[in-house]
Amino acid sequence: MSNLLLDTDVFSFLFKGHTLAEAYCPHLKGKMLAISFMTVAELFQGAFRAGWGTRRIERLESWITDYVVAPSSHAISKKWGEVRFIRRAG
Repeated sequence: MSNLLLDTDVFSFLFKGHTLAEAYCPHLKGKMLAISFMTVAELFQGAFRAGWGTRRIERLESWITDYVVAPSSHAISKKWGEVRFIRRAG
């Protein structure tokens, strides 16, 4: 089984049951799904910004436990910086 690191947007589409999630589902089957520590932080930031209540935040926390959470490291932070640069450069 191979690993797959999901972007915050993809996790969010899946969590919310958004129609855009359907496009990603075939690529996720049979994979060990992971999210980064940064994705976890971004998800909670969005939840607090949107004024989510306790029940919805608890649901988010429950969903997060179904994923491997990649911890921070120098290599991960360096790759994140590279990807963000390339993404913004077009």
